[in-house]
Amino acid sequence: MAQVLKSSHIHDHYTESGEHIISKDISYSHIGSWLKKGWMDMAHAPAASLFYGLVMMFSVLAVYTAFKDQPITIFKIATFFVMISPFLATGLYAISCQLSKGQSPDLFRSMFAWRRNKTEIALFALVLGVIVAMWATITPLIAAIATANTLLIINPEAGLMGFLTSDAGINFLISFAVLASLVTAFVFTISVITIPLLLRDTHVGVVSAMILSFQVVMENKKVMAAWALTLGGLVMIGIVTLGVAMVVVMPLLGYASWHAFNDLIEVDDGLSNKNLPL
Repeated sequence: MAQVLKSSHIHDHYTESGEHIISKDISYSHIGSWLKKGWMDMAHAPAASLFYGLVMMFSVLAVYTAFKDQPITIFKIATFFVMISPFLATGLYAISCQLSKGQSPDLFRSMFAWRRNKTEIALFALVLGVIVAMWATITPLIAAIATANTLLIINPEAGLMGFLTSDAGINFLISFAVLASLVTAFVFTISVITIPLLLRDTHVGVVSAMILSFQVVMENKKVMAAWALTLGGLVMIGIVTLGVAMVVVMPLLGYASWHAFNDLIEVDDGLSNKNLPL
């Protein structure tokens, strides 16, 4: 578990393994800088960026095609995408790291970057999986309560739009939005730096990484809240455009998140292994 020593602009953290990690205070202007750097990474790695963007686009399209007559399921899976996006962006973190070292982007190597710390990353994926499973159980309960005294869809043939314009749909959306915001906010706090840190430094365990992630968010509450809203807003744009915008949104946010990590965290090179290839 990380211990913290604070100063006005930096915070010293010490993990159970003796790792020294420094977190830094940031400002709202960093958000624009992260997005700008992410955009530049897209320009320097167009093929890799297009690959990851297309994978996400087709994933969204596949979900909509399979469940377009099941609005509750669509909203549930949309939230899944938001919750597991830190894990889905692992390859993009690797590409951005390669570019920052002056290397040519290697798509194949980025796809297997998780293998350099596979145990801890797998454990984090398991944590996200448990949260997703719990949310999958909760969502039908929200729907049952919100639509208890109304028809689920006024006009079944209208599909998703019929649901959204019905009283039942509006009741569900309000309840769903409130609870989904709370759950995704929690996921954000424990994941904002977790995967990048596990890729960057194999001396840090997943529990320490999640605790550190939470501490970093608490140190920069307002800015990180704005960053979370930026991430969530752009991901939702990608989803409501049936994945088309994901071609740009997914790589942009993946790269930007790596740059956010580097502005938030500095690892003491005495124990780190940052020069190992991703």
